[in-house]
Amino acid sequence: MEGSDSSDGAVYDLGSALGYNFTRHFGIDAGVPLYFVSTPTSIKKNNPGAVSGIGVGTFFTDLRWNYPTQSLNYSSAIHLTAPTGDTKKGFSTGHATWNFTNHIDHAFGDFSPFLDMGVGNTVMDTRFFHRPFITFGYNAQFNGGLEYDPGNFSFSVSAYDVAPWGNQIVISRVFRCSAAKCNASGPTKNRRSFTTASVSSGSADLVRDNGYNAGIDYKPVGYLDLEFDFSRSVPLQLNSYSFGIGVDLSWLLRPRVR
Repeated sequence: MEGSDSSDGAVYDLGSALGYNFTRHFGIDAGVPLYFVSTPTSIKKNNPGAVSGIGVGTFFTDLRWNYPTQSLNYSSAIHLTAPTGDTKKGFSTGHATWNFTNHIDHAFGDFSPFLDMGVGNTVMDTRFFHRPFITFGYNAQFNGGLEYDPGNFSFSVSAYDVAPWGNQIVISRVFRCSAAKCNASGPTKNRRSFTTASVSSGSADLVRDNGYNAGIDYKPVGYLDLEFDFSRSVPLQLNSYSFGIGVDLSWLLRPRVR
């Protein structure tokens, strides 16, 4: 269970996935999230139909590679989704999507500088920022920073950048489609169009974003992971507060693997 809360709404999802590791380097996951979206009063004034939404998201599968070494840890994943969610509620773009992500880090004692790089045809949510909208269009994402992991607690700070190109479509999760307001009239450069229209399109500037993150992760036992995160989007002037609760069922089912 994870999600983000901001002045533009709250987006949470209950995610379940089943995975299998073929080797110590390669594995696959598949699952589907259940979304819970709350629309702020400021948007409901102009869009009474934008009540809180609950619904199933897109079916996804992840192909994962992992190559840890003493000098450098590298992992990558291909994230694929099918258009199974409700587009009117912002749970799907109406298209199949893909993202190719890469992670690099190196530990110096308890400190680990890291760099995340990815490319795809949609902007993926992160542990720091569940956006009140989804996008469809080509983009590259970068996130780099430092993690401090002395034990059960770990702390991280980072800066991120979303660099899109070409035509972009934004589908709101907090503004509900109606007969008059389903699509924004013509191309737009207003990055906050998701608060006034269900669907908007425009150039790359519509999706371009950057900011910084901070997070705290606590693992009291091997199967339970708790986290609290903060993200600041500079172009949107938006602060997001996120939380996550993760349960590793395989750890509980196979305790001897510890």
